[in-house]
Amino acid sequence: MIRIAALLLALFALALPASAQTSAAAWPTKPIRIIAPFAPGGGVDIAARIVGEKLQAILGQPVLVENKPGAGAMIGAEIVAKAAPDGYTLLLTSNSLVNSPLLFGKAPFDWRKDFAFITTILEQPMVLEVNPTVPAKTVAEFVALAKADPAKVSMGTSGPGSINHLAGEWLMQLTGAKWEMVHYKGAAPANADLLSGTIQAQFDQLGPALPVLRAGKLRPLAVTSLQRSPSLPDVPTFVEAGFPGFEAITLFGLIAPARTPPEVIAILSAAMERILKDPTVVERFATAGGDAKFSTPEGLRQALTKQSETWTPVIQKANIKLEN
Repeated sequence: MIRIAALLLALFALALPASAQTSAAAWPTKPIRIIAPFAPGGGVDIAARIVGEKLQAILGQPVLVENKPGAGAMIGAEIVAKAAPDGYTLLLTSNSLVNSPLLFGKAPFDWRKDFAFITTILEQPMVLEVNPTVPAKTVAEFVALAKADPAKVSMGTSGPGSINHLAGEWLMQLTGAKWEMVHYKGAAPANADLLSGTIQAQFDQLGPALPVLRAGKLRPLAVTSLQRSPSLPDVPTFVEAGFPGFEAITLFGLIAPARTPPEVIAILSAAMERILKDPTVVERFATAGGDAKFSTPEGLRQALTKQSETWTPVIQKANIKLEN
């Protein structure tokens, strides 16, 4: 019976098309696209190019980064959701994958069902920083200042619905304090107005914030990671400042279309583990204020689920609605 079963399996294998027998073993046989759903020069674009360069060296095929910005990153995500599930079209995503559908009230995909998860790439915390003219030295003092006179406190963001904006809204919801939210088209103009004193505070990504903080041009109050940042060891976390569970990070991850063969996901996962443990990659991400982080596909799914559970109630309570 064992011989008969083995013979039948062999005959079945011979009956399969050659492409089906060899596709996973031969993959990849052509260039791979990584869709970066934001404009060139931003954090997602830079991470995609770092990862793409390393993947190309490991897999032996060109890896091309294509920027497809718009609609809170949903344009790029839709391209990947509808791409052939063969591993040749990937998405380097961020928190926007789970936040944008809620912010815009619609989405051309279901992030839980339409993608195959590969790995997290990095986690980038933020820091709550104030202009030195603001007398607050701690988060508690900043909140007290806003409660005493909300008209005197304004907080910049890099755009409505951004993680910077959501962190500020969350802090208001937790404390009952109020301040004016001032939305900018990106981080650069927000930073300029914070330095000039036009606005008093902002949540900023740690990497871009470090030079001005180290120069004493702005004052850090707390970081949004659960552990202190090695870059700012003397700055407390929000948890230490009295806000249990307060974690606000930019999460980057790599995903593919749903139904991508498990064998292809495994190849990509193994390659990404090598990349994210490469000291040069770790250092490049650290310079940008991020922590390289490899995970299993399920680990990325859980991380995105946590992001959804964190920000959905904040968005709903603040009634944040965006338009294309």
